[in-house]
Amino acid sequence: MITQRKSVRALAVVAGAGLLLTACTTGDSTEPSATSSSGPRPITFTWGYEQEFTGYNFLTSDQYSSANAVIMNQVLRGFYYFGPKGDTVPDKDFGTYEKTSDSPLTVKYTFNPKATWSDGNPIDCDDAVLAWFSHAGTTPEKTGFTPEGTTGYNQMNKPECKDGDKTFTVTYKTPFADWAALFGNFLPAHILEKQAGVTDIIATADDPNGADAAKAAKFYNTGWLTKKGELKPELMPSAGAYSLSKWQPQQSMTLVANDKWWGTPPKAKTIVVRYLGGDQMAQALQNGEINAMDPQPQVELINQLKAIGDKVNFSTEDQFTYEHYDFNIGGAFKDKRLREAFAKCLPRQQIIDNLIKPQNPDAKILESRFIFPFQDEYSQFETGVGGEKYNTVDIPGAKALLAQAGKSGMTVRIGWRKDPENLNQRRADTVALVKASCEQAGFKIVDSGTPDFFDKQWPAGNWDVDMFAWIGSPTVTGSNDIFKTGGGQNPGKYSNPQVDKLLDQLATSLDRDDQVSILKQIDTQLWSDLATIPLFAHPGIVATTSSAEGVVYNATQQELSWNSWEWNLKSTAG
Repeated sequence: MITQRKSVRALAVVAGAGLLLTACTTGDSTEPSATSSSGPRPITFTWGYEQEFTGYNFLTSDQYSSANAVIMNQVLRGFYYFGPKGDTVPDKDFGTYEKTSDSPLTVKYTFNPKATWSDGNPIDCDDAVLAWFSHAGTTPEKTGFTPEGTTGYNQMNKPECKDGDKTFTVTYKTPFADWAALFGNFLPAHILEKQAGVTDIIATADDPNGADAAKAAKFYNTGWLTKKGELKPELMPSAGAYSLSKWQPQQSMTLVANDKWWGTPPKAKTIVVRYLGGDQMAQALQNGEINAMDPQPQVELINQLKAIGDKVNFSTEDQFTYEHYDFNIGGAFKDKRLREAFAKCLPRQQIIDNLIKPQNPDAKILESRFIFPFQDEYSQFETGVGGEKYNTVDIPGAKALLAQAGKSGMTVRIGWRKDPENLNQRRADTVALVKASCEQAGFKIVDSGTPDFFDKQWPAGNWDVDMFAWIGSPTVTGSNDIFKTGGGQNPGKYSNPQVDKLLDQLATSLDRDDQVSILKQIDTQLWSDLATIPLFAHPGIVATTSSAEGVVYNATQQELSWNSWEWNLKSTAG
């Protein structure tokens, strides 16, 4: 899978987000369809979404979130995207790529000759080198880049190309399992060069310890940050079907069709992403205030949608998202006995029975962090990896471990993104269930949810246990930066040399059976260490008004906006 966090939905991360080794599968259902040569229709399609956008450069460790990705999917395009079922689909509008050698693994990329940033600057070699350089395994101690992940890029050499080239070739030092799922989003190198005072990013990448590299990294990390509601068009050009237009804080983000887009024209001139709490969405859909929604699963929401009747279309789906708890091993939960005590009092089955089964009667406790219940291999993970010993609450056992560690009465701050204006009631209810159970064992549970948890408390490690979801795809290398020592998505400071070694092995494996075997070993070690506790796989929900067209549920981190160029309204279709 892939990983990201930040927002109530967090993504997982391969540095570029990979998929299974199935590489470049395509199908008619995932190809852009032709539209009228006249271009977008003068309509506005509105999508209800829970979490607000925070930044243009969502490829840094502190901005990599689903809230940003769903906006930038059609603004910063690249060589692939994830299809509805998790297949890696080459983005042929953007360009093409092909593996030209297995030994060493070599891939040639070709930008569409017409590929141009919306400010008129060509998309070319500079942009490819920036994508590699910012993710190639450099550390803050060297250049200062803080990418969302490095996996994959750190296994390849610098792209072979020169300034202005529309093709580039990458050669891998070691094989990479998810090679087909890299270079999925590009940032404008020409903007970075100008703003950072760097003459040539291609040359700069040859000296990662130099002054220019440090200047480039500083702008990359912070130069695209803005105040809430602020957009800077001169710094934020589009390389996709839509451009950022207007950001109304806590209300909406407006995207408009990019008139410099060279690919398949989008059907709607304007897309508005309206920020609403899950408890507000069904009513907004019924009133026609939004045309589509795919919110966090909540029991009441399903009941509301059923009550609306044939005015809306909705379904529940599987998705590559799982709810979990992480321990701050670098802080309050350094002692494994404390982690085990918390695991014993965590009411996993009750959480599922009360909050998930009303939406998905087949829901079960999730035992794996990598394989989902709807995947064929899940039966290999359901028992034997170590999670089943924590399926049943054991209050006496938890009490004994707390006493043994001398921590009876220990305060546990549960950190999560808690926005009172757009409250995720399911998560609030989850905290209440944990409090009721674990306080019987001697913990003092404190709800430490805050609206800016992922911007402030989470990266700073200012929490004891966190609660959120990883959302992604069926890639096999996507979790490296979550569980690897020093990983960009690992503020809880989990570290195990054996897991690091296994993750490295996984990244170079090209055999599915071998990959599954390695994932099982990693899962087993993570359960032994109690680094995290998976709770359940999210059921997905998608609902639209009866007039909406082109909305296709996507089980991966791309979410609904994966094909937003197809969104349309029947009343204006002609």
